[in-house]
Amino acid sequence: MRVSKVVLFDTYIPEKDFLYYSIPEEFTESADIGKAVVVPLKKSRKLGYIWDIEEIEDPEFEVYPILSILENIPPLSKPLVRLVNWISEYYSNSLYKTANYIFPSGVELEVLRYLKARDTVVEMSKKQEKIFLALIDNEMEEKSLKKSLKVSESVIKALLKKGAIEERFEIKLIEKKPRKHVYLSEKKGDSWGSFTIDKKILDLMKKPILLFIESRDERWKTYFEIMKHFYQRGKSILFVFPTIKSLIQFGDFLSQYVPFSIYFYHSFLTEAQSYSVFKVATTEQAVVLSTSKGLFLPFKDLGVIIVDQEENEFYNMREKEPRYDSVVVALKRGELEGIPVVLGSSSPSIVSFYRTIYREMELYRKPLFYRPQITVIDLRKDKTQEILDFYSLRKIEENLRNRRKVFILLNRLGYSPYIQCQDCGYIFMCPHCKSSLVYHLEEKIMKCHYCGFEMLPPQRCPVCEGYSFVYGGIGTEKLYRYLVNLYDRAKVLRIDSEVELQDETIIYGADIVVGTRLIEPWLDDEKIGLLIIYNLDNFLHIPDFASPEKTFNMIKRIIGIYKGREMIIRTYNPSHYVVRALKINSFGNFLNRELLNRKSLNYPPFSKIHQILLEDIDEKEILDEGGRIVSKIKEEFKDLAILGPAPYFPYFVRDKYRYQIIIKDNENLINSDFLKKVCEENRSPFSNLKFIINIDMREIIT
Repeated sequence: MRVSKVVLFDTYIPEKDFLYYSIPEEFTESADIGKAVVVPLKKSRKLGYIWDIEEIEDPEFEVYPILSILENIPPLSKPLVRLVNWISEYYSNSLYKTANYIFPSGVELEVLRYLKARDTVVEMSKKQEKIFLALIDNEMEEKSLKKSLKVSESVIKALLKKGAIEERFEIKLIEKKPRKHVYLSEKKGDSWGSFTIDKKILDLMKKPILLFIESRDERWKTYFEIMKHFYQRGKSILFVFPTIKSLIQFGDFLSQYVPFSIYFYHSFLTEAQSYSVFKVATTEQAVVLSTSKGLFLPFKDLGVIIVDQEENEFYNMREKEPRYDSVVVALKRGELEGIPVVLGSSSPSIVSFYRTIYREMELYRKPLFYRPQITVIDLRKDKTQEILDFYSLRKIEENLRNRRKVFILLNRLGYSPYIQCQDCGYIFMCPHCKSSLVYHLEEKIMKCHYCGFEMLPPQRCPVCEGYSFVYGGIGTEKLYRYLVNLYDRAKVLRIDSEVELQDETIIYGADIVVGTRLIEPWLDDEKIGLLIIYNLDNFLHIPDFASPEKTFNMIKRIIGIYKGREMIIRTYNPSHYVVRALKINSFGNFLNRELLNRKSLNYPPFSKIHQILLEDIDEKEILDEGGRIVSKIKEEFKDLAILGPAPYFPYFVRDKYRYQIIIKDNENLINSDFLKKVCEENRSPFSNLKFIINIDMREIIT
C-alpha cells in the first residue's frame, strides 16, 4: 500500500508529529511531497502537508485515505522539507512544531456536506420520509436542508444507516483577505538606483561570504547591488534581520531605489497579511524583508539569502520550539537550495570570523573611515557625583547649548533595582523567584521582572521591623527623573519596555533620551552629538562566556550607525581588553585576546557547546536525576568535558528551580537524539522534571 506521512496544520496530537494516510488511485500522479491535502480526523476534516511517501505492505493500523489535494495552495519545495527535517533532528525539536512554523495561518477549511436520496425502498418514519422525498430529485446542502425542513442530525444519520440517502463532501478553501497592506512597501522609486561597490564581492559568492563592513550605510548599499544582480536575473531575494525595527529601516532605504514594491514578513503581521506574503513568495518573483521567521518561507525561485547583523544575539532562537540558530539555519538552507548566503556585520561573531580563517567562508572587509571620539570614564576615581560624573555633565550641557541631542544607554529598568533595609541589610525578594524586586516610582509598586509578581513598597522591614530603606542602584526611571530635575528647560524622554510610545516622531523632538537597548535603532540621527554608555559593566559582566563578544559587537554596531562626535563609556574596569580594543578601534586586538581565552576554556569556536536545562519544583530531584544524566553521558564518552548540574541564572523562577548541564564537545561526538534518550531513560517514572535540550549554543549563562 502506498501511504503518505501527513503533518497536520494547527492540530497538535501529543506524541505524534505526523499521521499516515493512504493515497487513493485518483491522486496517484498528483500526490507528492510538499503538497497541501485535506484529510479526515475523527469526525472533522483537517488541512495538512504530505511530508513523505512510503510503501507499507500490511499496516498494523487502520489507514484512512486522503480526501483532497489542494492545488491552489502553493506546495513546499523538497529542499525546504529537508531543511525542516534537519532543524527538527539537529536541534531536538518536534517535527510538528517546526513544520507548522512554515504553514500559512491565513487559510481555513469549510466542509460542505451534500445529501441525496438513493433508488431504494426501506421502512421509514414520517420525519424520515419527509427528508427522503425532498431529496429524490434534488441534492441539498446539509445546512439548508436542516433549516427548511427543521430536522435534526439524528434523523439524517438514521437514513444514512438504512442506506436510503447518500452523502457527499465538498471542501472549500477560504483565504483571509488583509484589511491593511502593511506587509507591502510604498513604491518610491521609478527606476533602479545605483551604487559603486567592489565587483570582487560577486566573484567571492561561490561560497558563503562574510561582509565585514563597519558602516551600516555602506553595508546596505552593498546589499542593494547584490539584490539588483540577482533580481535582474529573475531570482527572488530573502533579507533576514534580527529585529522588526531594523527590517523596516532597511525597507525605507531600499524602496527609494527599486521600481517595485517589497514585502515585509514578521510576527506583527495578521494571519491574513502573513498568508498574502506566503502566497506571493511561492508564486511570484519577490524581494522579502523578514525576521528569522522568513527562513521558513517557501520561494518560487530563491537566488540569495542575505543575513544582516549576523553577530546579533537575537538570532539565537531558544525560548520556545522550534529552537534554532538563525545564522546556522540560513547557511543550511543555502546549502540545500544550492544558493549563496551573505552574512553582513559591522563586527562579526567570533565563530563566523574563525570560519573565514580556515576558508570555510569567504571574507570581504571594509573599515569605517569616520569614527567618533571614545572617552572612557573610570568610575573608581570619580566619586564626587552620585548619578553622573562631572565630565559627562559638562559634555551634556555643552551639547545642549549647541542644540545637539544626547542619548544615554542604561540597561536597567525601573527606579531602583532593589530596596534594602538600612538596619539589618534585608533585600526584598520575589516569593516566587529568588531575585530582587525592582521599585517603580511612577506606579509606586515593586515588581519581579521574571514572573510579574507585584507588591506595594514596604513600610517596615519583615525581619527587624526597621523603617529606613535604601533605594539601591539606578534604573532608567531614576536617571530620567534626575535629568528632568537637572535640565528643566530640556525635553527629556525615556524609552524602555515599560514605556508605550504612541508616536515615534517624538523621539526626534527630544533633547535628551534615556533608555535601554531599545534606543539603538535611533542612534543614526544626525542631530545627536553625544552618546553615554552609562555603565558598560552591566553588559560586560553578565555570567556568560560570550558577554565580552556581545558587548564589543553591540558598541561596534552602534559606532557603525552613529553620527555623533563623541561617545562616553563609563566603567569600573577601564583596563578590560574589550574597553581597550574599543578605545583604539582594533577588532584584531579583541579577536586575539578572546580566542586565547576561549581556547584555554575550550569554548566555541574550539568546541560545540550543548546545554541541558533542568526545571523542577523539587531541587533534590533535579540534582539526583541530573547527576544520573551526567554519569550516563560520561559512561558513553569518557573524555568529554561536562559541567553541572549547576544553578542556571536565575536559578529559581515561578516557584521552580532551574539547573543546567553544559557539555563541551570538540569532536562532534554528541547529537540531540542521544541526549534526548539519556534524559528520558534517567527520569523517574513519577518525576516532575522538565528538560530542554539546546544544541550548538553560541552563548550560555553560567
